[in-house]
Amino acid sequence: MKLYPVMVNMEGRLAVVVGGGGVAARKTADLLESGAKVKVVSPEINNEIVELVKDNELEIVKREYEYGDLDGAALVFSATNDRSVNELVFMEAEGRNIFINAVDDPENCSFYVPSFTRKGDFLFALSTAGAAPAYAARIRRELEKQIPEEIDILLDKLRRAREILKNDNIFSDLESPERGAILKKVANSDELLDSLKCCKDDEDIINCLSGVKDSCVD
Repeated sequence: MKLYPVMVNMEGRLAVVVGGGGVAARKTADLLESGAKVKVVSPEINNEIVELVKDNELEIVKREYEYGDLDGAALVFSATNDRSVNELVFMEAEGRNIFINAVDDPENCSFYVPSFTRKGDFLFALSTAGAAPAYAARIRRELEKQIPEEIDILLDKLRRAREILKNDNIFSDLESPERGAILKKVANSDELLDSLKCCKDDEDIINCLSGVKDSCVD
């Protein structure tokens, strides 16, 4: 099976989670963190899910799944241990052209959730297309060791550096390829990344980028 990798912007979009156990709680927490609105449908609701209601866009429907529960959903997660329920949810989702993931039930999935690590805006994910989730998690743990410390802070500085290169008058003479060359040089130099990470304000970032510009452009 060849999958098409994609990162989905769920900000303000509805995700329906069918099931109320520990797996459903983890899916719900991850979805809420991504900015999604979440509806959980299950006759039994895990306390972890109940605790997520406070300060979150979370609706709990305490009953068995019924056809129509997927109205308005952008994504669906079936997190039950009942394959017959998974099949019913899958049929509704397929009929409505909504992507669905049934946990540990690949036949009732139209997408698979990768093993992932999130830190700020950094999101690292990998998948085995549902063949071996535990092995994917093992590989992810090994690769996590290569992720730089404070990468969330560094990404904030890199984003600001891009904005400054694009909008600040001091760099207005640069064409897009030249701005790209500066960012590429920064991204491929541990020394320059450390310097950028230590910048306290826009003036520091401008000074850092100006030095790189002199070596790249002149």
